Amino acid sequence: MTLLLSLPAVGVVIFLGTASLAKSLELLVTMISVQALIGVPFLADNAWGYLGRAFELSRQFFFKWTVNWRFMGEERFLSKEFALALLGLHVLALGVFVTTRWLKPARKPVMELIMPVMCGEAPFALHEVEQVTRGVTPRYILTTVLSANVMGLLFARSLHYQFYAYLAWSTPFLLWRSGIHPVLQYALFFAQEWAWNVYPSTNASSAFVVGVLAATVGLVWWGAREDWEPKTTPAGSKSIAAKR
Repeated sequence: MTLLLSLPAVGVVIFLGTASLAKSLELLVTMISVQALIGVPFLADNAWGYLGRAFELSRQFFFKWTVNWRFMGEERFLSKEFALALLGLHVLALGVFVTTRWLKPARKPVMELIMPVMCGEAPFALHEVEQVTRGVTPRYILTTVLSANVMGLLFARSLHYQFYAYLAWSTPFLLWRSGIHPVLQYALFFAQEWAWNVYPSTNASSAFVVGVLAATVGLVWWGAREDWEPKTTPAGSKSIAAKR
């Protein structure tokens, strides 16, 4: 289920990478079909049990195992209001990244993309397709997907120690993409490393976990903005770009 945190970014990458609504839907159907085929043996034997344990949307989190929000206190951690607040903030953060960063290679306002899609029409004209897909570079893809992942971890109500496997290797890249001074990059990374190695977690270590996650999200939104902004072609290079 944790991998679903990156799904919004994957959707945007597919949408811009294909520059086609039909191709995006085709890939989406393929992804769902593969997951369905993998789950066939389990769905046939115990569909409700399989789906319930795979997602567990109604489960109650244990305060004693949490790594991130311990400093909030057990009563607030277990409250429904806190869960809804985190969900709302996650949706808001996703909206900010989608509208101000991830869709930048489209070179169009968000509404000019949404309206054709809602009408089942192609969001890009033929002459725009190559221009848009050229902006979906390997660095764009990695920055987009990993920023979605770290954002999801930031607003997760409870992180356990095994979740560090999703974070440890991606933080150095995101901090590098943020463009901050290397000393600050190392400081944030080692603060994160220390916090995740405190067992059991404490108020201080959990505050550092959340703080570094929040700093990473904010810094990558600001510092890596050129990864999402389309590159302008110099006037003297128009003829060369046209030939390409």
